[in-house]
Amino acid sequence: MKAREWRILAWIIGIMIVAGGAGYGAFKISDRMGPMVASGGNEIGGRFRLMDSSDGTMSNSDFYGRWLLVTFGATHCTADACDRMLNNLSEAVKTIDPKGSSIVPMFISLDPQRDSSERLRQYALKFPAKIVAGSGSPATLEAVAKEFHAPVKRNPDPDFEYTYEMSPQIVIMNPEGHYAGTISSNADADEMRQRLMVLMHGL
Repeated sequence: MKAREWRILAWIIGIMIVAGGAGYGAFKISDRMGPMVASGGNEIGGRFRLMDSSDGTMSNSDFYGRWLLVTFGATHCTADACDRMLNNLSEAVKTIDPKGSSIVPMFISLDPQRDSSERLRQYALKFPAKIVAGSGSPATLEAVAKEFHAPVKRNPDPDFEYTYEMSPQIVIMNPEGHYAGTISSNADADEMRQRLMVLMHGL
């Protein structure tokens, strides 16, 4: 290998190490800071800070001005329920907001051990609508799930060792960051669309 090729290879490896270290460092900082969760006066949902799928952080305030649809589960989801729910939600959201400018579907993984930022990024790309995916330290996830009334339930699985159950409801936060209502996670795409139209426009 020529000297120039060695330099290029070393440069690529260096970038990969820095990127990986940044992601790990951000996770450890988040873990040390502890759960950053508060109700904000909401009966369900509230303020939070999590790791996003780009190795950065995201908080509820990043989405002010848009409707935020919050769901919980994992890429290893019991009975593949998360896939069905996100497909239905994507179809409903694309119908109402085809440009993706006013609604943000958010998927929070309860399985940070397996759901790395890259895995979540690839998982989110499976669905028609743009899905914002994230996770956090176990303590933070437990606090956020509690705030959004989402159970954290892990089930044994013969193929994947274990899976996480999907949250039974999608929590809707309005553009001001206040709780607006819920949608059953088992609803079909048309039921989700109708419920969103009622919550967003009173239709």
